[in-house]
Order: sequence, then structure tokens, then C-alpha cells
Amino acid sequence: MRNRDYAWLLPVAALALAAGILLGRAAGNVWLLWLMLPCAVGACALLKGRSRLVAAQALVLAIGCVLGWYAYHPALPEEGDYTISGVVAEEIRLREDGQVRTLLRGVTLNGEPLRAGAYWSFYLRGEETLPEGLAPGVRVELTARVYHPGGPDNPGGYDFREYLLQKGATIGVYGNGELTCSPSWHPLGLAAALRNKLAQALAAAMGDAAGGYAATMLLGSQHLVPTEDREAFSRLGIAHILSVSGFHVSVLAGLVMMLFRRLHLSRKVRFLWLVLLLALYSWLTGLHAPVIRASLLFLLFEFGALKHRQRSRIHLLCASWVVQLLVSPAQLTSLSFQLTYGAMLGLMLVTPWLEARWSPRRGSKVWSWCCAALGAQAGILLPELYWFHELPLLGILLNSLVMGAATVLMTLCWAVLFLLPVFPVAQLLGQLTALLLDGMLMVVRFLGGWEGITLWTCRATLLTALAWAVWMLAMSWWCPGKRRPMALVLSLVVLAASVCPWPNTGTRYVQLSVGEADAAVLQDGPVTMAIDTGEDGQALAEYLHQRRLSLDALVLTHLHADHAGGVQALLDSRIPVAVCYLPWGAEQALIDAGMQEALDALAASGTEIVHWGRGDELPLPSGSITVLWPEMGKVRPAQDANESSLVLRAELCGTSLLLTGDLGGVYEMYAATPADVLKVAHHGSEGSTSPAFLQAVEPEVLLLSCGDEARSLSMEARRGGIPMADTRAGGAVTLEFDENGFTVETLR
Repeated sequence: MRNRDYAWLLPVAALALAAGILLGRAAGNVWLLWLMLPCAVGACALLKGRSRLVAAQALVLAIGCVLGWYAYHPALPEEGDYTISGVVAEEIRLREDGQVRTLLRGVTLNGEPLRAGAYWSFYLRGEETLPEGLAPGVRVELTARVYHPGGPDNPGGYDFREYLLQKGATIGVYGNGELTCSPSWHPLGLAAALRNKLAQALAAAMGDAAGGYAATMLLGSQHLVPTEDREAFSRLGIAHILSVSGFHVSVLAGLVMMLFRRLHLSRKVRFLWLVLLLALYSWLTGLHAPVIRASLLFLLFEFGALKHRQRSRIHLLCASWVVQLLVSPAQLTSLSFQLTYGAMLGLMLVTPWLEARWSPRRGSKVWSWCCAALGAQAGILLPELYWFHELPLLGILLNSLVMGAATVLMTLCWAVLFLLPVFPVAQLLGQLTALLLDGMLMVVRFLGGWEGITLWTCRATLLTALAWAVWMLAMSWWCPGKRRPMALVLSLVVLAASVCPWPNTGTRYVQLSVGEADAAVLQDGPVTMAIDTGEDGQALAEYLHQRRLSLDALVLTHLHADHAGGVQALLDSRIPVAVCYLPWGAEQALIDAGMQEALDALAASGTEIVHWGRGDELPLPSGSITVLWPEMGKVRPAQDANESSLVLRAELCGTSLLLTGDLGGVYEMYAATPADVLKVAHHGSEGSTSPAFLQAVEPEVLLLSCGDEARSLSMEARRGGIPMADTRAGGAVTLEFDENGFTVETLR
């Protein structure tokens, strides 16, 4: 065996561990995974030479499978009411709708300790304020309901369950009955309390706005930054500035090392002090995973320098990767993990190649800084395409400038923080820093409002990941010079093709899961239309954005918030809407507040507004849509908008689909017509979809968009023997149509 054969063990092991974790995450049975371990151990014992190395990687894969299973399938207590105790270990966030949420550590349920944390939320009523004594760091005792966090309700949707697993929480707690607060000495509670006090002190020295940004960049208090500013940073591709990550740790570590050199400390003493300070910083940020990752990588590099050993950056990166995943496997699927290691990989592979292309006589440091920014941007390209479905066109240029400005601002913010005991000096420096911060924010807000600064793409796929990997390797020293041009061109072509929208050739109807609301997407060949938007529109906007779908038509069955409240989300997501169809007299009915303003905003964006009534028809590639209701003269003016809700009969590949909106029982028989599939009216309300209506329609399948258990059970009792797909129980429902009929599939 040659040394070169051993040199690649760690990088391959890092990939094998990650692959095993993903397999364990998707596996349905843990016992098969456990059987892989003795088989791999036996192969390592019996085989020799390179075969033993392969067996060793198989063992790492098996370990990853087991770790992945237990990380993503934790043992959970039964759902129900409990007496709960825990320490508030994060900032307490209060939303505009009155929801209070935070994270609890050191949790006990009826006196029994819970190994992981818990996500705690409850609502304030009216003018009610936060309960007395509730603050970061205190221990709370209360009676509340324990529930199991759910996965995504819609294809490619937000996975709340995995988000909590990545934060070290396995259950949700809802309610605040019999709440009492008391002091606590829990380490993470003490860190949360200290973060809160430091954030308040920064606000006092710099002003509320600037202090909030300083606390965000130094301590990770993310809720202190306005949402619109976060969106501006995200659109410019520089959102990482607002999340404590490897960049922030490197700035802090660089400042500390510079100070140590000025003090002429020995390398060993510097290293020990650095370990202590980074450990304290990790604790202060609540053991924030990106901080731990960056600290570990930095310390590994410094340890190699201390021991005068060869420091392969790739091996150090892989070592920190392996340690992080062994401790917390669920981090693998988090955005921050992927951004951290993607950026570091780009710095190690792409930046040296770029620097070697050209060596300027002057401004070499500026060129090196630009190469570093370009390398990091190349490294995070894949997670950006997967999570955001956008390519910030100004990101490459701005990263070089903003990271330099952020380094200066963070240095000044750290100085303000350490000068807080001398408050007048801290306040003077804080006001100067606030002025510089305001200047940067002014530029970010101005550029973030530009049109066309992002390239809208489809969500990255496995093909995208493979093309990106080849592209990264082609720009590194690993790729032979003669093959590099071909590899670069081919990988870029495949990467671009994988995120471009390809023409749709099938016919499908997707009933999105949006709780007690309604939103659906109909695709028929090249035509894409949405039927209602849901209350906040996030699920619909995300579904369309991931697939780079613009709307040829938006049908709003009526102007109630649970059906049309998401219009603004479509506008905010910059999803083009060609035509919006409304029922006759939609604006004259009793509609919800804000609906007329949303409709006006839609029209102002260039969308044509068209009113539909009985007899109107829209041709489709595989059939047509016919309006059955409302009928002119049959609906009284100024009554509930539900009664004039659009009812549509869609003929798709020879299959009929009846969409009933929120039509009530008073008028539903006017729209009764035989159909193969019926979308139940008004979320299963007892005042609609009567037995007589079901008998007249004679559907083969019922679709129910519902979030209320009582309505779901009511519809169960009325449906007779007709099969029903319920979004409350099964998540999004997808109907695929072809000349042979249709199929129904739920997400879970």
C-alpha cells in the first residue's frame, strides 16, 4: 500500500458518512441498518490491502446509516397534556399575530427528563402582554399540550420537524397554562440571559436599530433585524452577513490572534487562549452549530501549526465535517451546514486556481480578496440554487465589497461591546459605527429594490449537484490541464440545463395543504393556472417559485382571505400573473378587509382582471374549464361572498373535475352536475355538500382542503362509501390525468 492510498481515506470517509446519514434518514427499518455493521466489521477483519480500505469505507457508511436513522427518527413521548418544566434558552419572539415562541432546554415532562429540547409557543389575547417574569434564561413551569412536529405538507415545502431536529428539539409544546417563572442556573439559560443583556446594552450605546444589527452579527439575535432588510440582503446574495457563521468566527479569531501577536505570547499559549475564547463564544451563542463548525475548523488548523505538521486544508475540512456529523447528524440537511462547507470548499479548490490565472503587478491583495469572494460564491452556488431557486447576479461583486465593509463594522461592534464598562466611550464609538452601518444599509436597500438583480431558476436536483461537483473539480488543481476546458464547458451546460424550466407535457392538479383555506395548481401541458391562493399565499408562492412557474391564469373563487389572501405573496415573490378571473359581482359582495387593495395591487402589476359567470368557458390543451356558478340574476347583491363563489367544471383528458369553492347549500344544486372528482365545498362545512348534492354529482373521489378536525370528521360521516383525500390527514393531494383516467396520491 502506498501513502497516496491512505491519503484519500478521510475525504472518502466524509462522503461515505454523509451518504449513510441520508440513507438512514430515508430508511424505513433500523434493523436492516444494524445488520450492515457486523457485515462491514467482518469484511474489514477478513480482507486485506485495498479491499480492506473499501470495507472500511463500507463500515463508515453503515455507521452513518445508523446515526442517520436515530437522528431523524427520535423516540418521542405520547402526544397530550403534560406538566412541563424547562429553561428558556433562546430569545423570546413575538409575532404580529400575537404568537410567542422560543426554545426550551433541560425539559421535563411530568417530572421525567427529556433528552432533547422543546419548541414552545402560545398566543397572547388582545392587548395582553408577555407574562410577568418571562425572559431568556428563566425556568418556566406550565401545563401545555405536547405535539409531534410535522414534516412538509406540500411538495418541497418547509420541513418544520427537521428544522427543530437541527436545533436539538424533538417535540413541540403549545400553551401557557398555570405558568410560573423562576431563576435558573442552566448553562444555556445563562447564555441566553447574557445575550439578552448584551443586546440591550448594544441598543443603548448604538440606538435600537443599529444595536439590533450589532447583536445579530455578534450574538446571533436574528429577530432584531426587520424582515424587509433580510429579504434585501437575500436578494443580493449576502444574507450570510446577518447570520453568525464561519465568516463571523474568522473575524473574531483574526482579531484575537492579532492581539496575541502584539502581546508576544508563545504559540502554545495563544492556542490555549484561543480554545478558551472560542469555547466561550460558542457557549454565548447558545452552541450555535455554525459557530461550533467554524471554531473546530480554525482550531484544527492552528493545532497543526502548533505541532509543525503538514496541514492539508481539504483533510482539515473533512475532519471537522466528520466530527460535526458524528455529534449532530441532522446538521447535514441544514442550510447553514451546506453554506459553511460549500464556501470553504470553494475557497480551497477554486480560489487557488483563480489566483494562478493572473498575477497583477499592483493590487495583489485586492485581487486575492476578489478571488476568495469568487471561490466562496462558487462553493455556495449549489445550496443557493436548492434553497432559494435564485442566482443573485450582483452577489459575486457585492460579496467582495460587503464582506470587507462587514469586517470593519464587526470590528467596531466588538470594540463597542468591550468598551461597554466605559459607557461614554462606547456610546461615542457606537454612534459612529451606527452611521457607517446606516450607510451600508442604505446601499443594500437601494440595490435590493432593483428589478432583474436575481436570475430565477428551478430548484436544484441531483443532476445539478453532479454538474456542480464536476465544475468545482474542473476549476481545481485536481483536474488535468488538457481536460479542464471540456470539463468546464460540459459541466456548465449541464448545470444550466438542470435549473432551466422544461416544457410540461402532462396534466396534473395539485391541491395544496394550506390549513382551513384553499389553494391549488392546475398544469395542463404548457398552461399553468392557480385556483385560489390560501390565506398567506406562502405555500402557493413556494410551489411555483421552486419550479419557476409563472401563472397564465389565477382564479379567485371569491374575495375571502382564506381563498384570496395570498395575492400579496405572489406579488412579493415576483411571480407573473397574466389574467385573474373573478366571479360576477365579486367586489360588490361582502368581502374581507384588504381584499380590494390586494386586487388593486394585482391590477397595478399588469394583470388583466376578468369577471366570469355561468356559461363562460376557457379552452385547455387537454379539454376545457366551464363556469357553472354564479348565474346572473340568481344571486342577491351585498350578501356573503361564499354564495357567489365560482364553481368550475374542468374536463381534463376525458376526466371531469368539479371545483366548488365555498358555495353553500342554498345555491349548490344550481351547480350540481355529474363529475368524476369533486372538491368538497367550504372545507367540508355542514352547510354545504349535502347528501342530495353528492347524489347528483356521483363522484368517484372526493378532495377536501381542510385544517379543522371537526369539519373533517363531519365530511367523513356524510361521504358514505366515496373515497376521500383529505389535506389535513395526508398533506397535499396530487391528481395525474391521462387518456386512461386519473390517479390520486397524497404527500404522506
